[in-house]
Amino acid sequence: MSSEEYELNLDVIHQWSNLSLQLLYRVFYKALVGFAVQMTEEYQIAEDIVQEVFFKTWQKKNVFQTVGTLKAYLYNSTRNECINYLRHQQVRQGHEKRIVEEYREMRLDGNMELLLHKEEVYRQLFVAIDQLPPKQREIFLLAMKGKKNHEIAAVMGITLNTVKKQRQRGLESLRSTMHPKTFLLLLGIFY
Repeated sequence: MSSEEYELNLDVIHQWSNLSLQLLYRVFYKALVGFAVQMTEEYQIAEDIVQEVFFKTWQKKNVFQTVGTLKAYLYNSTRNECINYLRHQQVRQGHEKRIVEEYREMRLDGNMELLLHKEEVYRQLFVAIDQLPPKQREIFLLAMKGKKNHEIAAVMGITLNTVKKQRQRGLESLRSTMHPKTFLLLLGIFY
């Protein structure tokens, strides 16, 4: 156990204040980022993952019996977030592969539909987004600007779970209203 971990006061952590987060950051941040880099091989992604772990830990306000259980929780959470990230990357690559194959098939058929043009995809996308309920529409527009779920939650003053649920509902709505090929391109662009 390092001297910082030895000085880690669980009573302070369990207050879940700014001081709690500062203490967690000082003691665990660098090590957790290093751990996450080993899995993701990307420093910026690793930093984002660790920040997300801290945010979720602060939201849950768990009570830990020992520093060891806190440490184990943080490392397990970081590992799980890395695995989720890597799975998401595989899904995204699968979508991109399907899009490329679909485009290749259409080129071979000589059927160059207008919806393959990026501008038309965006037009159809914005038409579909305009039809979403206001909260879902705002979430999608923020996501299109590159905001992450926790950033969207902060901007809109809602919970992370609400963002995720509204985003999923919006995605299901878009899937049902958009042309399937356009929807596949949407997934490739935004996910």
